[in-house]
Amino acid sequence: MKRIGRFEVRRELGRGAQSVVYLGFDPQLQREIAIKTLHFARPDPAQNQALLTEARAVGRMRHPNIVPIFEAGEQAGDLYLVFEYVPGTNLAEFLKQSGALPPVKAVTIMRRILDAVAHAHAQGIIHRDLKPSNILLDDDGTPKVMDFGIATRIDGAVEGSDRVTGTPAYMAPEYVQRREISERSDIFSAGVILFEMLVGQRAVTGGSLKEVMQRIATQDIEVPTSASIDDRLRPILLKAVARDPALRFQSAAQFADALENYLNPEEEAVESDGSRQSTIDFLLRRMRHKSDFPALSESVSAINKIANSEKESIDKLSNTILKDFALTNKLLRLVNSAYFRPAGGGTISTVSRAVIVLGFEAVRNIAITVLLFEHLQNKGNANQLKEDFLRANLAGVLAKDIGATAQMRNLEQSFICALFHSLGRLLSQYYFPEEADEIRRVMAQREFSEEKAAIQVLGISFEEMGIAVARQWGFPTLIVGTMRRLPAGAIRKPVEQEDKLRVLSGFANELCDVIAEATPEDRERELKKTMARFAEAITCDQKEVHQTVQRAVEEVADFARVIHFNLQQTTFGKQMRQFAKAGPSEQLDTQEQAVNEMAASTVLGAPDLLKEGEGGVIDAQSVLTAGIQDISNTLVDGFKLNDILRIILETMYRAMGFKRVVLCIRDAKAGVMQGRFGFGPDANEVARAFRFPLSFTPDIFHAATSKGVDLLISDIDDPKIASRIPDWYRKAVPAHSFVLFPLNIKGNPVALIYADRDEPGGIAIPEKELQLLRTLRNQAVLAIKQGS
Repeated sequence: MKRIGRFEVRRELGRGAQSVVYLGFDPQLQREIAIKTLHFARPDPAQNQALLTEARAVGRMRHPNIVPIFEAGEQAGDLYLVFEYVPGTNLAEFLKQSGALPPVKAVTIMRRILDAVAHAHAQGIIHRDLKPSNILLDDDGTPKVMDFGIATRIDGAVEGSDRVTGTPAYMAPEYVQRREISERSDIFSAGVILFEMLVGQRAVTGGSLKEVMQRIATQDIEVPTSASIDDRLRPILLKAVARDPALRFQSAAQFADALENYLNPEEEAVESDGSRQSTIDFLLRRMRHKSDFPALSESVSAINKIANSEKESIDKLSNTILKDFALTNKLLRLVNSAYFRPAGGGTISTVSRAVIVLGFEAVRNIAITVLLFEHLQNKGNANQLKEDFLRANLAGVLAKDIGATAQMRNLEQSFICALFHSLGRLLSQYYFPEEADEIRRVMAQREFSEEKAAIQVLGISFEEMGIAVARQWGFPTLIVGTMRRLPAGAIRKPVEQEDKLRVLSGFANELCDVIAEATPEDRERELKKTMARFAEAITCDQKEVHQTVQRAVEEVADFARVIHFNLQQTTFGKQMRQFAKAGPSEQLDTQEQAVNEMAASTVLGAPDLLKEGEGGVIDAQSVLTAGIQDISNTLVDGFKLNDILRIILETMYRAMGFKRVVLCIRDAKAGVMQGRFGFGPDANEVARAFRFPLSFTPDIFHAATSKGVDLLISDIDDPKIASRIPDWYRKAVPAHSFVLFPLNIKGNPVALIYADRDEPGGIAIPEKELQLLRTLRNQAVLAIKQGS
């Protein structure tokens, strides 16, 4: 073979059961590359398409410890992937030659591997075949993880499949037994690799593949007594390879942090370790027996992992929020409140338009704040929880606003970092209410600091508790790093992004401490001390800080009105008001009035967008009408076509209770209609499967697009229609009923809106709703005309 695609083949580098790797050359970019060809015994176009989709996802990753995919394609029915060529050897070959590695070297290599895996997990990608031969060591000994070729999207992982994918000796027990796939599967594989580097042999061996898999599923991995693994490293290794995934590290970042602490142990008293760890373990056990806080962690983590760097992030954020009816309702009320809604901006009736008007970060922050509050109220110790939540929320708002006032750049995550800076205090009050009361008594009676009192009562500081749980929840390393207290004395100007966020978060929380703890007589003096401590790091004078606090109080007050939270009944709410009122700057009467009226006020000017009924039922006509107005406002304001189309799809999705709504766009060059994005479970994955020709085909999709008629299919298995449902649809989509709204211009199809329900006969559209849906479709056509 001399050529694969446009690439020249120079020589073979290695081969496996279904693949061959070649050294190749890219004549366009004049560089050497590695080409991996995949050959399956039975050609499967659907499998090739799925692998190509995954390759594109992997190709977007950029990390110094990941071998990037440059290109992917098909030739003669076989898939090929084009990688960066990394001169050197792989870890498997290196271990054959070297045997067991010194602990520091093994841990250093694994630390970098975990950085790569954590980066992939943050992008929603699980490796699924992590093993030494898939880890390259370049000429400098730097590890680079490759071959995400069988990786799967975390949110699209298929459980329960009989098909085995991966290398048995490195498979996780839950995958062997139940075909369960998660981030913790990769953590197990990484632990097994670390074992092999430390011991010099595989962790699990056997006479056959079946025997290996049986041992993985039924036997705990044990470390030989002859292995040179010390008492600090041994428990880290055993935790990584625990058979029960709940007992493993819950994220690659958490595993990496444990190894980092092994390499650079913290200077703490040895006798305190046992007490601290026992408190954390007890806390985690309590959390596992309460359903709401783990549910919060999953929701917050899902929202927080969504990056703001790619267009699809808006789809992901909207989809995540729309899964929760109550969250959607409260968020839309909040963005329509007087504080958030821009003057003349009109009503906002969709999450998508909220992102357009307020910005991605603002909507994400509002969603996380609402989630956190919803999980803290209505508990036996709700009053103190509300106090602590209010304090954390004000810290988040202050961090955001101070960063803007001080013209600090790229601080989009400052709100989240400051909000979770006090996670330990919230967790303590939620799970250990009696101990939290005791901590406050110790502080008052013995004049202890909060940290010292927490250590005496719980055996661990609030800071360490929050950090431990944040790691357990898989929070990004950036946020975890900002949760640490700043050193005593003057704070230097930060340089790195994490340091900037940590300083800003610390400053906002220390301002909240002044508001909460200083007496009115001491408040001005304590504020000056805090300002002096941060003088070099943050360029805000005392007047600007007072003005920022005033604005933050107004924002928190607006939030409180929406969620019916009576600030006047909280101590911290009163302290906020007093601090804002006592500022040296000229008072803003409207702000003071807003705070005073908080308890009884409702959201003025925010219409009842959802009209909730029993069980979260909404008035479809109201939502459709509001969406049409939303789109009209956006068209007047100036718009991006994708924004308009996203609002239209979201409106249909929320109003009609569809399972999925998907937009297809005409690809004129290829002569096909191609799915782009959608709303609902797996909607974007379904969208990728929508690719059908615009040329004549005797099916229902061609009938709708060619004639420009709306079609409702109540049951795809109805004998009258079954033969006109194409095979690609039956394979890709589980829905049995769907509706098609074609978008045609001058008789030519330019797009298609598809909406479905899984069950036969699941869609019924009354005449008034149908007219409104067609109005939305016509607005989409108008937007496409204007956009082109």
